[in-house]
Amino acid sequence: MDTWIPHRNRNRSTKAANNKRKSRRDREERADRKATLGVPDTSIHWHRVKYSPHNLYPKIRWVNDHPTRSPSARELKSAMEEVSSYHFLTSGLNIVRDPLNKKSIIAIIEFTPFSQLTPSEKDDLNFVSTFLHQTKPFISPVRSSSRVWGGLMWALGWRKSYDEHQMAGRYIKKIDLSQIFNFNSHYQQSPRLGHIIGTLFKNLAKLPFQSNQDIMKKYNIPSFADLSYGQLPEDSTCSPHITFTTNGFFNPPHKDKDDISEYAFVLFLPTRSSDGSLVDSSEYDITSGPFIFPDHKFGINFDQQHGIVKMIWQANKYTHCTMPHSSSQNFTRLGLSVQINASLTAACDRYNKGFYTDVKDYFATHFYYLFDCLKRFSIDATTFGLFIFFTFGLFF
Repeated sequence: MDTWIPHRNRNRSTKAANNKRKSRRDREERADRKATLGVPDTSIHWHRVKYSPHNLYPKIRWVNDHPTRSPSARELKSAMEEVSSYHFLTSGLNIVRDPLNKKSIIAIIEFTPFSQLTPSEKDDLNFVSTFLHQTKPFISPVRSSSRVWGGLMWALGWRKSYDEHQMAGRYIKKIDLSQIFNFNSHYQQSPRLGHIIGTLFKNLAKLPFQSNQDIMKKYNIPSFADLSYGQLPEDSTCSPHITFTTNGFFNPPHKDKDDISEYAFVLFLPTRSSDGSLVDSSEYDITSGPFIFPDHKFGINFDQQHGIVKMIWQANKYTHCTMPHSSSQNFTRLGLSVQINASLTAACDRYNKGFYTDVKDYFATHFYYLFDCLKRFSIDATTFGLFIFFTFGLFF
């Protein structure tokens, strides 16, 4: 029996050496990925997940990647019970890797408690949340059963247009004369919104941000902060539009296959329903409503949200969705995301290549909607002149 002891010791030594080499390779790979992504130089929680496709709503029929109906209350309850077994992230800076491709990152997720935010940062976040809330009178909610199962989704910024001769336009509904001054003064604040969101995106991971900005520059795509087409890109330019959700929003599991950008950025904020202002106190009573990746069985847990949550993820590659959160009379969770849509990119590319040659072709800019309102209400020349002077006088 003693003759086997050296062999057992040798096996143990070999196993220990292999584990040490594997651990060293993992550290080197993580350091390389961290440097490549340009994430903050701080402690990172690296997560391993398994790929195991999970159909949360097996009785719902899908056609062309779209569900044919919303889930029943019973189906929704069953899905919530299944999701409760997922691995949920709750704090810190997290990176989740694709188990089938070590070079691919599913998501970068960062939790920041309010106690770690400066007064200036809180002021910026409050500006974002209130700006979006104050935009609602000028835009319409997204009406799509394949994108919205509950709550509300809104969009602002630029979109591909299907109106005759209109190459691209902005997410604006027709405004009436009583709104025109508020409409204009509100959107004149858009550059600050663009700077804040772009900076948050870039500070979380520089490579994904730069990838989006490179697409914007290559195809001369206007930023959501631009009120007219052809403005020079800012350092914070990253997306032509924002989509944001409120009122207990939830949606079907999906991939954003219409996006040309590899990465999307999302920011989650606790807000007041009445005015959209940021809530940084314990009175915020929203729970549940996780953001999940069903095929990898992990997600973001907001139950202990006493701060903000940011995420960069490959929205057109990995299945994801939001589950419904608890009801509240006073509060709602705001989620806003930026990404680049393929159809608008194609329209801008065609314009840059001289595809649109008719003199009637145009971009529906912010000022187009202003003048359209004046024209529809048959404003006389004197009133029109006064409007131009008080609205744009500083620019001439």
